[in-house]
Amino acid sequence: MQHKIISKYSNQLYQLLVSVSRHLYVTGDGFVKYQEKPAEVNIKNLPKTGRERLVYYVLRDHFSGSFVFQVASTRSLAPLAEFLHLAWREDAGENKYLWGMPDFLFIPKNISSPGLYRGVEKLGIRPLNPPSGFASGIRILRDIEENLYFLMGRTVDHTLAGINGFRQELYRYMIKPSYPDGKFGLWKENLPAGHPKKPPGAEEFMQYFAVEAGDDGGLPLINLPDKPVTKRRGKRTGQDGTEGKPFSEEKLSRAQDLIYDAWEMLDRDVRLNMARKALSMSPYCADAYVLLAMESDFPREALEFYQKGVRAGRLALGDNKFKEYAGHFWGYIETRPYMRALYGLAETLWKVGEWPEAIVHFREMLSLNPNDNQGVRYKLVNCLLAEGLDREAGQLLAENADECSCFMAYSRALWFFRTRGAGSEANQYLEEALHTNCHVPEYLLKKKFLPFREPDSYSWGSPEEAVIYVHDAKEAWEKTPGALKWLNGAGC
Repeated sequence: MQHKIISKYSNQLYQLLVSVSRHLYVTGDGFVKYQEKPAEVNIKNLPKTGRERLVYYVLRDHFSGSFVFQVASTRSLAPLAEFLHLAWREDAGENKYLWGMPDFLFIPKNISSPGLYRGVEKLGIRPLNPPSGFASGIRILRDIEENLYFLMGRTVDHTLAGINGFRQELYRYMIKPSYPDGKFGLWKENLPAGHPKKPPGAEEFMQYFAVEAGDDGGLPLINLPDKPVTKRRGKRTGQDGTEGKPFSEEKLSRAQDLIYDAWEMLDRDVRLNMARKALSMSPYCADAYVLLAMESDFPREALEFYQKGVRAGRLALGDNKFKEYAGHFWGYIETRPYMRALYGLAETLWKVGEWPEAIVHFREMLSLNPNDNQGVRYKLVNCLLAEGLDREAGQLLAENADECSCFMAYSRALWFFRTRGAGSEANQYLEEALHTNCHVPEYLLKKKFLPFREPDSYSWGSPEEAVIYVHDAKEAWEKTPGALKWLNGAGC
């Protein structure tokens, strides 16, 4: 009969796990892919592993369930002692949801070695073999992989570095660190006196795990000069590779054609693969970065790709074309990838709260292309109002005095309210705005739920148009004292 193992406080017992993924592998060009059929691989048969596969390093607190993990691969294994030091130290340069050395450490037989045992014991930790896979905490490996695969469907950087970059999102799902009753809250509330116990500094720590020939069990404990960690073979593509790469108009043209085709594809994985292929043809293909950014559900990740797209587009055009085409920039086909990247960059900067920088880019776009084929004025006027730049917002509205769309009409009404109060003039402009789209107040006043995603299309006066406007303008309305109360009293 198997007895249930019970721990009484946080950091009493940690569970150490290292496992090879059965479903996620790394392609020759450095991207992680999923295979439906599980592979029969494990730590012991690594030399026989054909494909480069992901390897999970996990340290879990038995009492609370809070954990730290890292992702490596079968061709670039992480030194085990370095992972332990990363997990046990508090100042690891990232948000962590446990730290400190435990009293006991479960080490499964498949990763145990004399060197590991010896080092752990020298640190004052008692190593134990878990009595079963269940006791070792093996179920967490399945949960981590399932969540990583889910996040891959919402992100685009599927390199090994990108997969490790998902960790904070995965912690948010699995540990719920912002909730008092989450795993991290439970861990913090149940640390006894003397915990968390601080580990030695990195150099001293590694000395405890100095290995003797043949006693590391196949997993590297520390990164020794005479036994370097194996690096993966093959050339990674799809990153910002313009440095040292000569510009080729012909290669950029082929890459751009591939992106035009990619935009027509219904399958997301196909679109991602085509964008990566386009970048392998020409790292100057700004629209490839734009496509990748648009496929990400995470603004910070999208921001990185838009930044790369702007840089690639500017390099592809060169300074002379900026001077030559300024004032009618959108009229030339070769400038449009840059403008799409710049629009995405400015819009995403606004979403992540980098408002002044977003305004700078929106201004640049109107300066390059005053005809504003992309509708930048609709975004910029709300940015200016939210930042309190009423004079510039008023000038932009005056330049578009004949604009009768919902977007300008509501912004014009808000501007008059901000600068002249709720008098007859502001009321008149609000009435005109209500006639353009009567659905806007419902979303601004939160009488209707504002969808997370903006609609792909809209018609004049439709709820979809209202949703798009409110996504851009809600900050300006909310930051204007009395504006929402004034709007609420107007009716529709």
